[in-house]
Amino acid sequence: MHAGRDGLLAAGILGVACLVLHLDFISCVSQPIYGTVNMSVTLYTSGSIPIKDIMWRKKKDKVVEWDEELLKPRAYPPFVDRVHLDVTSGNLTIFNLTSSDEEDYEVELSSITDTKFTLYVIEPLPFPTLNCTFTAENITVRCRIPENYSSHINLIKYSWNCFSEQCQNSTNSSEVSIKRESDLSQEIQCIISNPLSKQASSLVLATCVPDNSRHSFVIIAAVLFVVILAMFVWLYKRDFLKRGGERDRTDSS
Repeated sequence: MHAGRDGLLAAGILGVACLVLHLDFISCVSQPIYGTVNMSVTLYTSGSIPIKDIMWRKKKDKVVEWDEELLKPRAYPPFVDRVHLDVTSGNLTIFNLTSSDEEDYEVELSSITDTKFTLYVIEPLPFPTLNCTFTAENITVRCRIPENYSSHINLIKYSWNCFSEQCQNSTNSSEVSIKRESDLSQEIQCIISNPLSKQASSLVLATCVPDNSRHSFVIIAAVLFVVILAMFVWLYKRDFLKRGGERDRTDSS
């Protein structure tokens, strides 16, 4: 009975959402933690009780451990020379993150499981690419992530920045439609983000529709071509008829 109360007291001191399962184990809700490839990440414990020993695990494999008899923490492959353990708080920092570091982690402080983490290792976000199409009434702008990027696509969110209310109404959508009657000199921006960073690309709406002056030039060139062709045909017919009349007069003579 006293042991059960001690377990409950430890859970309260740790200050985490945990459930006491037996005398020396506290099951905690796993916290999502995000880190960037080649960068570092720190896993923070509650650090609210006196620490006599520390054990960090990745799944069932040891990452680093320390107790009062060890002069310094002992790290295990592949974390040798890549981790720092704060023996006062129990916090663990992992350096030079790789995708293989992504996994569930847990820490035991003084033989009591303190906190569980799920580490997600994410590649740096690329710049999105924008393309657009148009109809008689609307311009549709699409925001795309490069095909060679595949790191936790499910964590990416979209947002838009432009003058139109249609942008504000396009919550987490990869495309937006804008009326062609809008001010086409305005710029539209697509922002992609994940829990660690964001990137943005933009374009001017006028680039989505044909240039009026270019259209005018094409129309004028086409009209001139038709006029020149008609003149050529008329001159050819006139010359042909003239020569035909001269031959007729020659034959009559």
